[in-house]
Formats: sequence, C-alpha cells, structure tokens
Amino acid sequence: MTEQFLDSIKNPPGEFTPVPFWFLNDEPDEDKIRRQLADYMNKGVEGIVLHPRIGIPSEVPYLSESYFKTVKYVVRTAGQLGMKVVLYDEGMYPSGSAHGLVVAENGDYASKGITLSDNAEGGQVITRFSDGRYLVYGFTHGTIRGIHYGEDDGEAGAPLSADILNPDAVDAFIRLTHERYYQELKDYFGGTVIAFFTDEPCPLGRNTGGFREWVSGMDKEILAEKGNLEELKALFCGRENRTTQVYHKLIKRHLREVYYARLSGWCEAHGISLMGHPEASDDVEEEFYFHIPGQDLIMRRVAPETGGIREPDSVQAKLPADIARYLGRRRNANECFGVCSRRGIPWYFKGYDMKWYINWLGIRGVNLFVPHAFYYSVAGPRKEERPPDVGPHNIWWHHYRLFSDYMKRISWLMTDSVSLARAAVLCDNNRVPSEEIAGLYEHQIDFHYLPAAMLEKSIVSENRLCVGPCRFDVVVDLYGYGAQETYAKFLSGVRVVDEAAALYQRNNCDYRTVVTEGDYPGLRAVHMEKEGVSWYMFSNEGESAIETKISVTEPGEGKKPLLINLWDMSTEDTGSCAGDSTGRIMPQNDGLCISLKLEHCEMKLLLLLDETAECFVRKYWPESGFTKIGEAFLGDWTDRFRPVDSDSHFAPGEESSETDKNRIIYRYTCVVPKERTLTGSEYFTVRGEEMAECVCNGTFAGVSFYGPHNFKIGHLMKEGENEICLRFTGNAVNLYGNVKVPFGLDY
Repeated sequence: MTEQFLDSIKNPPGEFTPVPFWFLNDEPDEDKIRRQLADYMNKGVEGIVLHPRIGIPSEVPYLSESYFKTVKYVVRTAGQLGMKVVLYDEGMYPSGSAHGLVVAENGDYASKGITLSDNAEGGQVITRFSDGRYLVYGFTHGTIRGIHYGEDDGEAGAPLSADILNPDAVDAFIRLTHERYYQELKDYFGGTVIAFFTDEPCPLGRNTGGFREWVSGMDKEILAEKGNLEELKALFCGRENRTTQVYHKLIKRHLREVYYARLSGWCEAHGISLMGHPEASDDVEEEFYFHIPGQDLIMRRVAPETGGIREPDSVQAKLPADIARYLGRRRNANECFGVCSRRGIPWYFKGYDMKWYINWLGIRGVNLFVPHAFYYSVAGPRKEERPPDVGPHNIWWHHYRLFSDYMKRISWLMTDSVSLARAAVLCDNNRVPSEEIAGLYEHQIDFHYLPAAMLEKSIVSENRLCVGPCRFDVVVDLYGYGAQETYAKFLSGVRVVDEAAALYQRNNCDYRTVVTEGDYPGLRAVHMEKEGVSWYMFSNEGESAIETKISVTEPGEGKKPLLINLWDMSTEDTGSCAGDSTGRIMPQNDGLCISLKLEHCEMKLLLLLDETAECFVRKYWPESGFTKIGEAFLGDWTDRFRPVDSDSHFAPGEESSETDKNRIIYRYTCVVPKERTLTGSEYFTVRGEEMAECVCNGTFAGVSFYGPHNFKIGHLMKEGENEICLRFTGNAVNLYGNVKVPFGLDY
C-alpha cells in the first residue's frame, strides 16, 4: 500500500467530483452565474451538467444567438474556474427533437407509431385484425417538456417530439444540436467540455399512451422472423407472445443503430464522451454505446424504507456499473435524487436520504454522481419544477463540502479498481432479475449482472468464466440461457445454477464476500483491488445498527486491519487479529476475523495494513488511527439542553431571515471538574430531527444531518464551565412547501 493511496482516500482528486444537473431556469445574469459557479467550486463541486430548464424567458429561444451568448459565458467561466462542463442535448426532455426544431424543419420527422383503430383512417394501415380493427401507423402527436412557460406537458406550446427511429430525423437532430454546440464551443471540447448528456430518449414522445413504436417496413421484418401480425394486438393489452418478443427485439435494435450509435460516433469523433441514460432501468444493450454508461434514480422507486433491492428499478445502478467494467469504461454515472421526496411531498427530502442513496449507489459501483438538481433560481413557480434542489437552495449547502468529498472518495475507490466478485447473474434486454436475486445481497454475496450478449467476449479458464477483468466461479442462469445453443458453448466448464438460493442455502459460505456471526440482510459487502491494494467496503442499508464479527478470506498473518468511516474519515479499533480463536467462522485457515459495527446509513472501508503502510497511517491519522470510540462516550445529553433566543454563537447573516425562522437554538453549560482528565475524544449524543450544528466554547464542533446526532467536543472542552450550543434547522419543505415538518430535540 502506498502513501498516495491513503492520500487519495482522505483527499480525493477533483476528477471524481459530483457533476450535478444545473438548472439554467431564469433570466441569465453573468454576475449571478459567476457567483454560483465559484460557490460550487468552493463547496467541492468541480463540474456541472449545463441543463436548460423551464423558466428561461421566451426572449432567449433555444439554440438562438442570445441562448449561446449565455452558454459560452458559462463554459468560459467554468474553464477559468477549473470546472468541467457536460452539455445537455435537449431543451428540456426527452432528448431527440432539439426543442421542436427537428419537426419545424420537416414535418415528416415528427414522432410516429402504431395504434389500434376502428377504421382505416389517420395513417398507413399495417394490417387488419380478425375482429375488424386496424393496426395503423401514423403521427403520435407526442411532445417534450420545453424550456419556456407554456411549453410543459399538456400546454399548447409544448414542442413536438421527433421520430428518433428515423435516421434522417436523427441526423437533423445532431446537425441542429451537436454541430451547433461544436461550432460555438469547439475550443473547449475535450478540455472544459467533456461530454454530451442524452436523457431518456423516447421515439413516441410524451403523453402518447395509445401508441407503440414502429419503423416503416418493420412488418416485413417481423414476418421474416416467422412472426404473426395478428399477435401484435397483444401490445395494446399488456400481454406477451412470440411475435411481441420479436417486435421488441427489432425496435430495440433499430433504436440502438439509428439513435445511440450515431450519437456515440459523433461524440467520439469530437473528443468527448456520450453520457446520460436510456429510458428504462433494465435497458441493457443501449448502455454499450455510452462512453460513460448511466442510469436515473428517480421518484423514490428505490427507497430507504424498503431496502431498495426488490423493486424492478433496483437493477439500475449495478447494471451500468457492471457493463462499464466489461467494456473497459473507467466511469459510470447515475442521475440521482430526482424527485426522491418523502411521501410524495415536494421538497421533503432529508440529509439522511441523500447519504443513503449515495451509499446505495456507491457500493454497487457507481463512480460518477449526477445530483438532480442544483437550481439557478427558485423564484416563483420554478421551485415547484421537479424539486427538491439538493444543493445551494437546501438547508445543508453551507456544509455541502462534506457531501461532495464523500462522493469523490467513493468515486475514486470505484474507479480503475477490479472487482473480486465471484458470481455472475445472466440477464438480457429488459430482462434483468431483481426480486429473484435479492438473497445474494442479503447474504453478502457480491455479484455482477452479465448481459448474455457479453458471453461472446468471454473465455473459460480453470473453470472460471472470464469477462474483461472479472473472473466468475459460478453463473446464475434464471432464464435458461445455458440451454440455448447460442450461449451454451460459452458456459461449458463453468458451474451454472438456476436459482440464486443455491449459493447460500444450507449455510453455504463458498461465494460470500464476508461471513457474519448472524444474519444481517441489510449488510452489503464488496471486495475490490486498486493499485495493488486489496480492500473491502461495507454499507448498512437497513434501519438498525449492525454489530457482529465478520470473517474475510484475505490472508491475515502479519496484517493489521484499519476500518475507516468514509463519511468523516474517522478510524477505529476492530478488536481483531488473524486466527482469533473466539471468532473464527470461516473455513479458511488463513482468513481474518474482525469486529464490525455499522450504524444505519453508514459506510466503512476495510484496509489490511502491513508494517510499511502503518507509518503512512500515522501521518494521515496522527491521533492514533485506531481510536476506540466507545470509550469516549459522554452519554445521551438530549434532556440537558434548553431552547434559547440568541443565535450569536453561529455565523450571523449566513442565511436569509426566512431560514432563521426554520431554526431552534439550544444551550447547555457543562462543568468539567478538576479531577477529570480529558482525552480529546469525548463525544455526546442527542436525539432530534433534521440538521443539527454544534458549537462548544465558541468553536464550531460539527454538523449532523440525521439522528442520533453525535458531536465530538473533548478537544474543545476545558476545566470548569463549558458552553455548548446546538442549532437545529428544519427541512427545506418548511421553506418551500405547503406542509410543516417538526424539527428540533426529541425530549
């Protein structure tokens, strides 16, 4: 282990910054733009996705000279500040229409599809069904969400969407959008400008529920595949048959070849990356065309309260991360936190939620976080447009550096690293198991989704399936790919099982990343290598604390384990040693047994240090590196604090007066007797809701975003009286929403 490795954990490079959606949603003002971007840099946010959003005045038309005047100023300013910019390819979404300009150029480029009709009017008849109804191909009248007021869903000005299954329409989109951006910003491409973001492209457009995708002449393709056009009626009633399977395969192929391949090729030719995400969480082969594969965690479809492993959308972080590994892509992205409010209440999003989602994404391999979103403005109705703002307009912005460094730290660890997962789960386009493999997560069996299409790039060596840098001892084949002639030859010699439970039933420990003393279904564990260093990462996705002994297969002789809390970089004694006679639970004779404690929503890194590495640890953790936190616990002090009126101990004027109304200040005077020896590690806890800040004897002692709130104050205390102040700030919904959420100490 090198000193550089430890330094990068504690001080992660700016390359691994979160890159939030920055909603440019109001009258552009150059001074305001510069102030915001400089503020982002100060908070550790070193990149943005420049996202035109509803609220831009109509006097600044999309892709106009006035529009590009602002865009060029943003990019130039970002470059001067050392920031990176990802360009967003639409105004607003879904991508592919250039804010209606594609259709304005040629009306035949508007979205088209097939629909059931009682008559043969309104388009081209594809076939007549036996019940007398028709399958008609025609315009869907689909739209996108625009960037000016009056252009939202259902409004008269909503821009028409384009038929991105039509090569000519896609070529027009690239010419009108990508080529224009390049014309205006070519000096920044490959430097400040690093990528184009394409957002859930949809051939039909929005609000077109009665239509299904179609390509002119596809009826002949279906017949060539032995399909039956009569069976296409099932598309409109949610049923599947052999012909609908052929249909879906053909549509997906056309979309990849006509849209994704063209955008990918253009970006590569212009020295930048294609990033963004396809429409569905379980889209697979679309990801092959992204230089930065990605997905979209939205609307609490994966929720902390459910554990996030059984919902269909729960596949969406691991899937692109695993595909990126196979393809040799360094980064994979996730557009995260969008509309993830609690109970469907706009703006009701907690610091706990944000940290939980970061953990959830990070341990699955996401290494480029795209927070949704930072708002340029929350004036008027802008604050109601897909809230919450998870950055500058939220209560935690003053402390956002903690979040940005946390995301950087996880992203650095998950980049250029090799996963040592031993199990693969076969999947295919829109056929990615979630519920069926939940037990793998719950039994700490790290695995990777393996698209069946990637088998052609695999080899078998010593009974292991090798795909890119990954080596699998077992393949979970839930859908019978191994029985198909196309795939069977690639799996020959590898252990294949037809159910995930085969890997953990009857106390089978063979494939577990770690083994625990008991059952901990909320514990996630991965084993990785980076820069020649082997390490483990643990995350608690459950609601209760985890305290157990774990055994790892890593050789333990001569090694000293170091557990690092990746949030605050504190370290702790694991109470462990190789060959621990009281805790050995692994069958291997050279394994290592350690004590592990994870609070809810906590993530830790396990390093195994040799004597050389220990000297580096002392440099970065000079106090000791192995603090036994429990020995410094002062107790639960909730009942000792009383509310006061004065806010004098906190920085005056740092927030608006409106925010001041969303705060409660508490004070407690603690007396330290002469005979008490302080170690400097003493801390107390309090029970309470929302963000809590602590000041001890006039010095800031830390911030906590969810309870129980722990504050280390031993190094700030003195003999005699010590004044300790707490400030609780209520949820942002209290400022921007129409409900009031309680906050403060829980007496």
